[in-house]
Amino acid sequence: MTESNESPPRKSVTRERIDELVHSLSIEERAALTGAIDAWHPAGAPSIGLKPMLTLDGPNGVRRVTFPEGSSATCTPCGTGLGATWDVALVAQVAKRIGFEAKRAGVDYMLGPVINLVRSPLGGRVFESYSEDPVLAAKLGAAYVAGMQSQDVAACPKHFVGNDSETRRTTVNCIIDERTLREVYLVPFEAAAGAGAWSMMAAYNRVNGVHCTGNQELVGGILRDEWGWDGVLMSDWHATNDTLEVMTGLDLEMPGPAKQLGPHLATAVRRGEVDEGTLNRAAARILTLAARTGALREGAPDATAEAGGAATRAPEGSTPVLLSDPEGAALVRRAAAESFVLLSNHDDILPLATADLRRVAVVGPNAATPCIQGGGAAHIDAPYAVSPVEGMRAALPPSVEVVHEPGPGIDLFLPPLTRMGLTDLEGQPGLTVEWWAGQEPVGRPIARYNVPSSTLHMFGDLPVGVAQDNFFARLSARFTPEMDGPHKIAMRGLGGQRFFVDGKLGADQWAAPAGVDIPTALFEGREHGAAFELEAGRPVLVVAEAHSVSNDPSLMALGCAAPAATDLMAAAVAAAASADVAIVVVGNDEAWETEGRDRKTVTLPGRQNELVERVAAANHRTIVVVNAGCPMHLPWADEVAAIIYAWLPGQEFGHALADVLLGIAEPGGRLPVTIARRAVDYPAYDLTPGPNEVLEYREGVNIGYRAFDAAGVEPRFPFGHGLGYTTFEFESLELASEGRAPGEPLELRIRLRNTGSRPGKEVVQVYVADLESSVPRPQRELKGFSVVRLAPGEVAELAMALEDRDLAYWDTAHHSWRIEPGRFEVAVGRSSRDISLRREFELS
Repeated sequence: MTESNESPPRKSVTRERIDELVHSLSIEERAALTGAIDAWHPAGAPSIGLKPMLTLDGPNGVRRVTFPEGSSATCTPCGTGLGATWDVALVAQVAKRIGFEAKRAGVDYMLGPVINLVRSPLGGRVFESYSEDPVLAAKLGAAYVAGMQSQDVAACPKHFVGNDSETRRTTVNCIIDERTLREVYLVPFEAAAGAGAWSMMAAYNRVNGVHCTGNQELVGGILRDEWGWDGVLMSDWHATNDTLEVMTGLDLEMPGPAKQLGPHLATAVRRGEVDEGTLNRAAARILTLAARTGALREGAPDATAEAGGAATRAPEGSTPVLLSDPEGAALVRRAAAESFVLLSNHDDILPLATADLRRVAVVGPNAATPCIQGGGAAHIDAPYAVSPVEGMRAALPPSVEVVHEPGPGIDLFLPPLTRMGLTDLEGQPGLTVEWWAGQEPVGRPIARYNVPSSTLHMFGDLPVGVAQDNFFARLSARFTPEMDGPHKIAMRGLGGQRFFVDGKLGADQWAAPAGVDIPTALFEGREHGAAFELEAGRPVLVVAEAHSVSNDPSLMALGCAAPAATDLMAAAVAAAASADVAIVVVGNDEAWETEGRDRKTVTLPGRQNELVERVAAANHRTIVVVNAGCPMHLPWADEVAAIIYAWLPGQEFGHALADVLLGIAEPGGRLPVTIARRAVDYPAYDLTPGPNEVLEYREGVNIGYRAFDAAGVEPRFPFGHGLGYTTFEFESLELASEGRAPGEPLELRIRLRNTGSRPGKEVVQVYVADLESSVPRPQRELKGFSVVRLAPGEVAELAMALEDRDLAYWDTAHHSWRIEPGRFEVAVGRSSRDISLRREFELS
């Protein structure tokens, strides 16, 4: 499937010149390239004009951590949302947009795409991944790489390999048999390598007993030797374990200061523990990437590198970096609509006819406070988030009343203070943060600015002059309660911290340790706080303080819960009952879907299932919108008029949803995952490692829909499923198998017609089955797909092809791909369970 992927460096720097530059550097200078100077900058080499390169998350937009407060970037749909488009060209366009913004911001590496697979619906980072199917993930991941690197920004596919869950991710030992690794989990990474990815990230976890960062079989054997991949392999943050891991093919340790590579590698070379040729190869790969991105500018020694490092935050008062624009917003709006999956549409209630509407109820916890993205490394500062309520009000004429009630909440922790009426110390919306060097607030603060969030990340984005291991930070805001009564206020996080309300101590965790995993602390950590009797309209001063004595991450998050004023459930049901149509927006938020934490259940948080059932009973025209990036349990699916799965769709959520509900746009999505009727039907569910941190991938190659097929279990909604606003007929399938020589592709011709009255989109899915295999194989495997858009009555004839690899399985006896002679079936349809055309052929 993959040939050698060596390609000449860009920027007219030849391979010979790269070798010359490597040998012009001392051992210490070469080794320095394998480490970083801080959280986000790999080291430079000032003598040859190499600046410290900037590497940032993430897969759905440019993260702000190194930019001034107030900066923002376009927030695109999450991974499963892009996966639901099944659109290679669109994913490439989205990646190109992110790359365009990254280039404008001076970013050299972008940490994405995430091409791990959706093994369990409980995985914390499911929303970042594309699919449960390796071929769909591979083709979309390769498209992302191409789109990103078209802007001379390195894509960094992650996490190689088996990082499909978050529970104890730094210590878990994933036991994956050879065939399953080859046929399932390595497939997307092989495609990314084949697409010429300039970098890749090695995962935290172990695979079959060996950490991925130093796994000779996976890195040295498969990635480097077999696939011929010449890119930079970096570690996940703090994932390195030994200096000798560089000998397997690891090039770069992140973050800095280095604990295993960098100066430690120089020492190992001087002692003869690591061959100098190994160091040279790592340095050459890093310089090649620098040339490809334009970071290597010969003849222009870099002043920042000569000064010994790069600032991790622009100076106070500098202009915010605003990367989004109307063109980016329009792309996100279109991509979101293309990702929305219409799961059901009884009596063709959708699209809604505006002329029939007088009153529309938009209810649910995510109706006015949507989840546009997940938590953790993928989270960015979006310029705005259009809610479903706002989207419908903007799209409908003034004669249509749009009413809203949130219903019961879904907060895992106390709601952020930022949902309340807050002003900073200057009277502006938000909070004031102040920074001092040292452990006490002595003298004037080094930096002071406004922040919009009551969650303060204190790692990698500190002000200039503030050291990670020696600072004092203070977060202050005036909070004006809207009602009398007890208000619960609490904090959680990492590192020493405490908070006060009008000078009264709320919690004291001043001696708490810092740690290496902010997401785990943020979403698994305990809250500490108290209840305060507050008076409506009377402001109180909330002050939180933190200090650090180590280079590990620190974090502080504040939340507040006011007393409930009304019966939120009853109010939402009443609003729905009085409307012509009820739109119920349910789902998760960033605390439920995040890096660092796997979920415990597929049940919607809080009382959301009850809310849907009660609204459906009160209004038979109930449309449910599921705002979640992972498969959730939908027990009421047969009780509502329509269901749209909206994923975590980015900043234009509300506008895109209104487009689809009103028929301005087609619901273009098809499920990239299977949604089960029962949790026990998923082939992999519980992600808790057993004794000795072992997590066995017992389902083998039968991941996702393959397992449902093997067990004869009917899913709630099958992989590939999705409805539209028109109809298609698959008319014919022809196989050009006669006279096919070994190694030649099997050509397919597929004819389909739009038989409806509207233009529409169909995703043609091609599955293959080996009917006479000597080893157990899935009943059907996705091997190809194509997005087709046709006008009413229009016909399309598609030419597709199956390669030898599409018919092969991994032979563990010979450690190679094998095609067996015998009968095969090609099945074409709308989903893994909706097959329209079948043809068999004999392979001799």
